[in-house]
Amino acid sequence: MRRFCTAVAFSSLIVVLLSSLCQAKPPNWLEVRSPNFIVVSNAGEKQARKAAVQFEQIRAVFRQAIAIASAGPSPVITVLAVKDETSMRELLPEYWAKGHSHPSGFFASLQNQFYAAVQLDAQGTNPYENFYHEYYHTISVPYVPNLPLWLAEGLAEFFGHTNIEEKSVIIGNDDPILLAELRNSSLIPLTTLFQVDRTSPYYNEANKTSIFYAESWVLTHYLIIGDRVTHKPMPMLLAYLDALNHGKNANEAATTAFGDFKKLQSDLQNYIHNSNYYHFTLPTPQFGQQQLQLRNLSEAETEAYRGGFAVVRGRSQEATAILDQALRMDPNVALAHQNLAFADFLQGQRGKALESVSKAIALDPRNSFTRYLRAFLETSGSGLGSDAPQIEDDLRQAIAISPDFAPPYGLLAVHLAAENQKLDEALAFAQKAISFEPANSNYQLALAQVLIRQNKFNKADLAARRASAWARDPAEKATADNFRQFLARFRQLQTELASADGAQPQTLSPQNDAVNSPPDDDDPGMPKLRVRGNAPPDAASPNPFTATILRVQSSLTLIGDPMGVDFSPYLKDLMEAIRKNLMSSVSKLRVSQPKDVTVELAVSKDGTISGMKIASSSGNEALDRATQDGITSSAPLPTLPAAFKGQSLKLRLRFSYSEQSN
Repeated sequence: MRRFCTAVAFSSLIVVLLSSLCQAKPPNWLEVRSPNFIVVSNAGEKQARKAAVQFEQIRAVFRQAIAIASAGPSPVITVLAVKDETSMRELLPEYWAKGHSHPSGFFASLQNQFYAAVQLDAQGTNPYENFYHEYYHTISVPYVPNLPLWLAEGLAEFFGHTNIEEKSVIIGNDDPILLAELRNSSLIPLTTLFQVDRTSPYYNEANKTSIFYAESWVLTHYLIIGDRVTHKPMPMLLAYLDALNHGKNANEAATTAFGDFKKLQSDLQNYIHNSNYYHFTLPTPQFGQQQLQLRNLSEAETEAYRGGFAVVRGRSQEATAILDQALRMDPNVALAHQNLAFADFLQGQRGKALESVSKAIALDPRNSFTRYLRAFLETSGSGLGSDAPQIEDDLRQAIAISPDFAPPYGLLAVHLAAENQKLDEALAFAQKAISFEPANSNYQLALAQVLIRQNKFNKADLAARRASAWARDPAEKATADNFRQFLARFRQLQTELASADGAQPQTLSPQNDAVNSPPDDDDPGMPKLRVRGNAPPDAASPNPFTATILRVQSSLTLIGDPMGVDFSPYLKDLMEAIRKNLMSSVSKLRVSQPKDVTVELAVSKDGTISGMKIASSSGNEALDRATQDGITSSAPLPTLPAAFKGQSLKLRLRFSYSEQSN
């Protein structure tokens, strides 16, 4: 009996211990928050903490290297730090399709949301190399927007090869893979390298990009560090930057700074075949573990992060499926509602997006981003055409919650300017946004929209020129250029009125690009926009001389099988191909009320368009026809990706038209 009791007691103890162990088992994913990163990881607490500290350290290194960025805020990055290739494949299944490379790092951003993925057990000396490269761009572009492409990518590669060790940081490591590429390939002539832009084959064609990145890296390495014998580091690069700052184009600046291109090419060739390369060594920045906040994630929360990662990669349908599943698990995950709002917006479902983001705010009212996002969605990102009190309230709340978050300042400036009210405060908001990101095209344009309301036309044009010059993509540039066209029409009215009053017409000097010395619109001798009889327009009333710009927003949905191919780059190129002809086709139409047109079509392998039809009419036959004409005149469209084995791709394109006034 005693033996039986002992056995029973021992069995009970084992059950209790096993139960305790099961309860103590940590969940698969956890979140580590630092001041500037959110690390989401399945690699365990130790590795997640280590990654978060290292990311904060690389931020400190980059901000030290870019002095102008050292005082301003930088965006919070969500990093999915996964333990192995299997986990990476689950995050990026499209890159494990046949013919794709398998990345150990990935970086994507969309509408001020920044996500990255890194594989912690990746082979090589630095598993964070891809992440560091893209993060360097994120830190530098808001302050230094218009570097020649070879130098922008060369610097990102140079700093991307940074290694952070326990006591020291190594900057400027050589890369055996890039050196092998350079030693076994013909170099791009420097005269060509200096002219490469985002439309160049060297930046877009798979068989040419590798040599472009490699040569940009080695030339930057040579100019910054050199061999310390035949070439002293930095002077030529500083001379090049100085020439750019004084208005010379990339080729002129290179001629001024580098002199004989043939000699530089020869020196670079010799440098490539060096056996030893110098690097910089700095003390490792200190970052205390006590600044980290750690918590375990539920499965629904983990899926919310995965869904957000899919959204910023442009995979909105995939994201919707993931986020719907997360909300079935737990409908109270605010992040899932927030990311679902983004996915809905990208699919043209603005009403659903607003519903989702409002749920996110109800669950987490102290989130500055969701407050900003709702205002963005209410205005479709423009700040124009709506007087909803909630827009202003959301933006002011966002600023109060996160005073260093730039986007709500810019959007609130535009919104107040559109309402033609609180213009001094609107100006302060625009200037605050610019103080955070001086080279942000959208914030420069926000400033321009406030200035035109204040009748400061020269300064408005100067800001719009900056916006155009510093645009990060064709869409931003088109927006800035459209504003300048509007301003030119507005100025023409002002000149005609001034002439009618017998005043000296004011002229705008388009070649005057002096950023630091803009014309002074506050000069009392400078004519202002006036109505007849010299009565100044009432600031509280609508401007009697309004001009309108037709604004077009577009969304694109695959309705055919992508067969495992990532079409995101292709769809971006396709929309850029259509945009110019579409605007030309519809620009002369009047659209007094917002209108939507949905078109379905098929694109053949060679870019031929077939089967185009209006799937949803705007109710305006002329607008429907002009939309179809704009698409037709863009044919042939870009050829389908070679990896796609289908004969054609079916697409649904939705265009939203509205007139906006300034």
